[in-house]
Amino acid sequence: MFTFHFYVFFTLGVVLLLSIFLADKSKNRMTDMMGMTISMFLSMNVGLTSGIFLGTVHQGDLFYSTIFAMIIGAVSGTICCFKLGISSSIEGFMAGMMGGMMGAMLGEMLVPDKSLVLIYIFLTLSISSLFLYKILPDSTSRIHSLTELIKPIMMFIFISAYLLVGSQLGKDWAENPLGGSGSHKEHQDRNHRH
Repeated sequence: MFTFHFYVFFTLGVVLLLSIFLADKSKNRMTDMMGMTISMFLSMNVGLTSGIFLGTVHQGDLFYSTIFAMIIGAVSGTICCFKLGISSSIEGFMAGMMGGMMGAMLGEMLVPDKSLVLIYIFLTLSISSLFLYKILPDSTSRIHSLTELIKPIMMFIFISAYLLVGSQLGKDWAENPLGGSGSHKEHQDRNHRH
């Protein structure tokens, strides 16, 4: 039952590690504004994803889901782009903190089926933020032949397949986001009786 938990946080962790690698590789081609844009985009999506997820899993306990989501967003925003400069790290810190706070509130208010849709959207945007390392510094690039399209098409197929696997895991999670036995509704009813 905790497979979807692992899937979400594994995906976010891989995105952050790749972001650190790409930031180090492309720091000489980035301006401060490009670094701040990437940092804000990535950390906001990581904060929103983790916030919605934790808010849904810990419904009824908004304080802890908010604190943990804000920490995840702020730390990810700070470390993912620290190679691009201090202004990028500060931007990422605040954007990640704000994303975690908003995501936790959304996760608290939504039923698991609806929050699952938002988790997919923000996971997709988090993964897509890695492409900004290539797109922003190379704004004048053109496609000269059809063979240059093979790499982006293969990446699109891989990412789509990965997200489809996650959607299958998410269906089970939406029925019982707390893990264990019983439905989400039964757990909520038990919590309200106590």
